[in-house]
Amino acid sequence: MPRAAAVLFAGALLAGCASSDGDDPKARSGGDDAPAVDTTALDTGSYPTTPMPEFERATTLNITEVEGQRLAEFTVVPFEIDPALTTFKMPTMVMRTGYNLGAFLNEAAGDIAVNQNMLYGYVTSASTNTPMATDESKGVVHAVMRFPRAEFAEAAAREIHTNLTTVEDEYTGGIETAETIDILPNTLVSTSENPNAPAGPEAVANALTAHGDYLIYTYARAPIAEKDWTAKAIAKALDLQGPLVDQFPAQPTKEQNGGVSAEYPMVDQDKILIYAIPEEDAQAQLGDDMAVYGPRGMAHKSTNPPMTYRVLTETGADHTAVARTTVYRAKDDAGAETIMDEFGSDLTSQGYSTAPSPQGLPNAACYTKDTIQGTMDYCYVANGRYVGEAGALDGKQDVDQRISAQYLILEKADQNV
Repeated sequence: MPRAAAVLFAGALLAGCASSDGDDPKARSGGDDAPAVDTTALDTGSYPTTPMPEFERATTLNITEVEGQRLAEFTVVPFEIDPALTTFKMPTMVMRTGYNLGAFLNEAAGDIAVNQNMLYGYVTSASTNTPMATDESKGVVHAVMRFPRAEFAEAAAREIHTNLTTVEDEYTGGIETAETIDILPNTLVSTSENPNAPAGPEAVANALTAHGDYLIYTYARAPIAEKDWTAKAIAKALDLQGPLVDQFPAQPTKEQNGGVSAEYPMVDQDKILIYAIPEEDAQAQLGDDMAVYGPRGMAHKSTNPPMTYRVLTETGADHTAVARTTVYRAKDDAGAETIMDEFGSDLTSQGYSTAPSPQGLPNAACYTKDTIQGTMDYCYVANGRYVGEAGALDGKQDVDQRISAQYLILEKADQNV
């Protein structure tokens, strides 16, 4: 299902489904009954039609992006904290610097993280689904940040907590109150009330937990009458996050590697990013794309996170490439068909209608929907185990060109990798 339209990188975390003439999954995925593709008729614009050269190892120039992208798979998705937290919000992104804390805490917190040598992190945000901004809702912002050593993470937690509980907040005009959660003795918690929330005053809680080299941050908000939910959300987030981040195969620092720099990881160790269409601007998504994500990493920016995580997990789509297009690789051809079917059904449930396939590519499934931002268009095509996706706002011709080029790239993809 689509990645949140506000992000628009690579398209939606979707994957199409039934085509406009109602053909079956086998036809859409290139099976025996597939309609014939006329490669001579494909309009690929200026997009490449062959795989990218294989990527090398990460370097000092991009290691924070690569590590942050990998950390996404080991960061709790909000729906895991509460099943109702399914509406994508910003910030949800790779944290390439400690200053990124200014996007969801305050500038002082960003300065503290930088002074304590934060290496990188990942932050995810979501709220409950409400028809109107003025309806009561709940929400979380959850981040995992890595530091060189445990003492840096601990110091950052203390200093940010002190700032929150001693300095007046510019937005609410108040100072947060230090609190304790009995079952979380190592967590620094502060609470306040936000009188300026669109639906009325809200209870707000900020929690900071040093966990080895990591600092786990959870912000939770809820209507005043449901203040207890904020403590429960924080407790659940920490219960899940600690064991999850312990599994993260982080790149060792030079100090952790006996004073010798460890070899950097491969950028595309699963050899799938080579099959996506690259971004023209290396900074297009501020470090979030030209990336490979797992099911949890893809769920963070999905418009239906639980379904995305479930479908990608069940189909064995352990590695998904995100660039100018998105490329999913299931464990087998049937898995690719399932991705197409499930994501397509979810799209239509959101009000999308089918749209014409690109010229020469009748097995592509395309969808369109008018929104307040403009017309959203998506197209999907399968080839064996692979599903390609392209999406854009007010850009149907561009989507058609990209998915056509993507089809030709997938013709050359290794089905046995």
